[in-house]
Amino acid sequence: MNYKGQFSPTDLPAHMDENFGLVWHGTSVDTCDGVFGRYLKWNNPHKTSLYLSSGLPVIIWDQAALADFVLENGVGITISSLNDLNDKLDALTEEEYRQMHDNVQKVANQMRTGYYITHAMEKMINN
Repeated sequence: MNYKGQFSPTDLPAHMDENFGLVWHGTSVDTCDGVFGRYLKWNNPHKTSLYLSSGLPVIIWDQAALADFVLENGVGITISSLNDLNDKLDALTEEEYRQMHDNVQKVANQMRTGYYITHAMEKMINN
């Protein structure tokens, strides 16, 4: 672990220069547990939005509410246990990561320009 300091919300994305953002809550490496871990099954955690809007693919628990979104949009990988992480990363080719990164840029732009909220509002109004 390498502590990089504290940053304001507007400066934070500029300091996120790793290859992935991890969305995992709980005390276990085998599953997301506890109140926040179980809550991942129902909510859209801020971490996911932060990582994606900052241009980082995500690693997320495969039971999380956003796991399907991550897979369908090709913006990260899902795991059932942190013990699976090395195998998943080892199996990822450079080309697959490059495509994932390109997909993240597309989703990040949509997030920053309000596409998802606009789409949700239109869907609500039209139904």
